[in-house]
Amino acid sequence: MIPRARQFLGRKFVQDTLILQVGKIGTVLLSLVSSVLIWRLMAPAAYGVYGWAQSLLVIWQSLDLTGVGTSTSTRLAIAIGAQDEGAILDLMAFYVKVSTAVNVTLTILIGLLGAALARQIYNGNGQIGVLAAWLSVGSIADAFYGLMIIALQSRRSMRTITLMQNMNQFVLTLSLIVAVLISPTPEALVAGRLFYSYSTLVIALVVYHRLRRQGQVSFPPFGAVLRRALTVSPRPYWRFGVANAIDKNIAALFTQIPLQLVGITAGARAVGFLTLAMSAIGQAGVFTSAIFDNMQAVVPQAVGRRDFAGLRRNFARVLAAMTLGGLVFYGVLIVIAPIVIPPILGSRWIPAIPPLIALAIYGAVTTVGGIFGPLYRAFDQMRAIILVKLIALGAGLPVGIMILLSATTSAGVERFAGAGALVPYGLIGGGAGALAGALMIDLIFSISVTLTAVVTLPELWKRAR
Repeated sequence: MIPRARQFLGRKFVQDTLILQVGKIGTVLLSLVSSVLIWRLMAPAAYGVYGWAQSLLVIWQSLDLTGVGTSTSTRLAIAIGAQDEGAILDLMAFYVKVSTAVNVTLTILIGLLGAALARQIYNGNGQIGVLAAWLSVGSIADAFYGLMIIALQSRRSMRTITLMQNMNQFVLTLSLIVAVLISPTPEALVAGRLFYSYSTLVIALVVYHRLRRQGQVSFPPFGAVLRRALTVSPRPYWRFGVANAIDKNIAALFTQIPLQLVGITAGARAVGFLTLAMSAIGQAGVFTSAIFDNMQAVVPQAVGRRDFAGLRRNFARVLAAMTLGGLVFYGVLIVIAPIVIPPILGSRWIPAIPPLIALAIYGAVTTVGGIFGPLYRAFDQMRAIILVKLIALGAGLPVGIMILLSATTSAGVERFAGAGALVPYGLIGGGAGALAGALMIDLIFSISVTLTAVVTLPELWKRAR
């Protein structure tokens, strides 16, 4: 038994995952501190405006069809495995060239059109569009920071990534807490978010400069990456990148369209409750994200080596573990959420309990579904997966909209609450709309992950044979 345990713990994948997971614990604790303070200090409507603006920015960013992040992550891991320093420089330069052009263009577009469009959509309220425009300024720095993380992750420098992620979360926590203590408004949170984006970029550049020569393959100086970005041709990377972008953007719409529909039909309070529930599920999901981060580097390398039998064996183990772990973890969350939210956040956030409980389904489903991403990208099954996501969106949205419209009528609230069973949680004060939005998200993701497994697993089994 002990030799088997030592053999298991001695595996590179297991060690890297444990290192990342230890770091995630610190990240979650810091995130919880900032979130709890923000939720206690801010009114649900004010927090809802901030979440609404973030959601609007994500929808604007769906115009980005380059897929530069996920495609670079996959291809960079392959280039590092081949120890091809020329390809590494070109890939990083391509990322800088494309991400800068896209984010600057989107920032200008949102600045020019965001407020006017928001006034048309949100009954004359242009504030959400203005906040989204300022948030987009931070996305420029976030893209450069993302390249530093992609580079280190592709080289499997997990200890460094763990330290950077904790430093990143510490700066974010401090920035948001200071901002909301100065002024508990959505504008203050946006200002704190901007400070965080550019300060963490500086930290990431310093770390990259110090560590770029470590390992068997050296990364180029960042200055060389910037110079190469002026001349590198994006042509060899477009097809794979665009397919990844469409895949990623459709997945983002799985949560952002329901959130926008909840805001339009049920108001800012309902958005605040749903945003809190989504944030809580997102923070809980950090405990499993270490495996996703590790697989993003491991799976493409295994495909590059054509070790399909080993990949199938290990993937089956991870799939079984994630399924069991997701059911247990989110089952516990369902039990403790009604107990801890009222004393920690106060009675005004009680209506967030039903959507949080409902989104436990989304958490469990994405815990399983998250491990398929590196697999279908490495197999280049993008067309089939894009079709899967479109089917999920097309099938889930109409049903979800019917539920949402029913939940926002006075008669529908009573039926929706199950003959009054959930009234103690405050469904009438915007909670019904938030719960309906959560159920819409559950439905869309459940369809998508099920169909993704149907498409991806047979291909893995076929290659392994």
